Amino acid sequence: MPFNRDVFDRAVREIFAKGGFTPEMLADPAVRPLIEETYNALDGAVNTAIRTETPPELTAALQNNTFIFSGFKTYHSLSEVGLALTDADGKVKPFDVFRRDVEAIDKKYNTNYLYAEYNHALHTSQMAVKWHDIMADGDRYNLQYRTAGDERVRSEHAALDNTTLPPSDEFWKFYLPPNGWNCRCTVEQVLRDDYPMSDPAAAKAAGDACTDAPKSRIFRYNAGQEMTVFPKKHPYLPKGCGNCNGKLRLAYDPNSDKCRACTIISKIAVDCGRKREYECLKKDPNYIGVEYNSVTGGLRATHIDHNFDSCVGRFGIQRGEYEKFASDALFSKGYSVILKSEKAPDGKKCPDGYLNGNLMDIKGIEGNPLYSLMRANKQEVRTAVLYFHNMDMYSRDNVKNNIDYLPTLLKKNKVKNPIIHIETVVCVVRQSDGSYLIDEI
Repeated sequence: MPFNRDVFDRAVREIFAKGGFTPEMLADPAVRPLIEETYNALDGAVNTAIRTETPPELTAALQNNTFIFSGFKTYHSLSEVGLALTDADGKVKPFDVFRRDVEAIDKKYNTNYLYAEYNHALHTSQMAVKWHDIMADGDRYNLQYRTAGDERVRSEHAALDNTTLPPSDEFWKFYLPPNGWNCRCTVEQVLRDDYPMSDPAAAKAAGDACTDAPKSRIFRYNAGQEMTVFPKKHPYLPKGCGNCNGKLRLAYDPNSDKCRACTIISKIAVDCGRKREYECLKKDPNYIGVEYNSVTGGLRATHIDHNFDSCVGRFGIQRGEYEKFASDALFSKGYSVILKSEKAPDGKKCPDGYLNGNLMDIKGIEGNPLYSLMRANKQEVRTAVLYFHNMDMYSRDNVKNNIDYLPTLLKKNKVKNPIIHIETVVCVVRQSDGSYLIDEI
């Protein structure tokens, strides 16, 4: 696990030169490399779990979570460095004294903590990838909890050994390993007839006991389901925010150092994530039209098996052109637009791709958008992109009303247990001068 301490030293010198540390300094050329160095160390663990067949959205989510975590780890360590700048009387220490005092901070964050965090990233990434494989089989097999089986196993973890339940049981939502720092437990698929089923209530009680200590409760999560490496309740992260999903602006507090740090870290994470994805897509022969705009941060690519509908629509244009127009507009505004393969083994219509990493479908609107929203929701996308080729057809209030009415429509269509999968609706509106309005609802 290589870690270049010269990068930490450079950040320390910058703090001394500026007389303190502020969240805004995370973007400084002398400080930002520390985030990236921490990420590179932890990403080495994540990469050991990633396989060729691992879904790209899972890989991107794990890497993004690791980067966000690295950013807040850097924020916390340098905040302590800033506090070490002055003595008990509030006077700035001589540099030699200051540098000696921060050696303990360096050792704590970049040796002791980093060792445990690396091991956690390694194990959690492996479990996230394994969970994806398990989900492909559904409840065909049961899952069995297994410890390392040696004298180092903690007694509370030993109590979970051989717990056997189907993957759909709520137990795995909270107690899929690892269940603590440096936990070595795992799960294995077993034939349903080979082992007796555990009592779900007793299993939950054992899981609660295993993670009952206040510092252990953060491990009550399933890395595969949540597609995260580090727990959302980790003390590095802003309380109640977890891995930034872009919605923190709803509760943004300019007086909060963590909120200001989050804004900067999130932007750096997006920039770095887009560059990583661009480099991967460039090397993938299955994608064409791969482009990255370093100014706007926009990224786009199209899978060779993506299908553009050749049917001519209301405006005398092939409907596949709607996708192209919407993709071009979103790319120009700094979005990541990845149009994926639409070949499905069951012959069903696949969603079009990913917008900013979220599964999305593009719908050309030639009338009321309500049924387009219903079809997109049926495809279980998180983002519905509505393309309006004629600006006179667009009304923000109408779209919002249709979104609100969607649950009622699903019930009227006798959809059992209707779930609204759509979290964001992005409207792309072609204006009279040929430019585009992007309206995110």
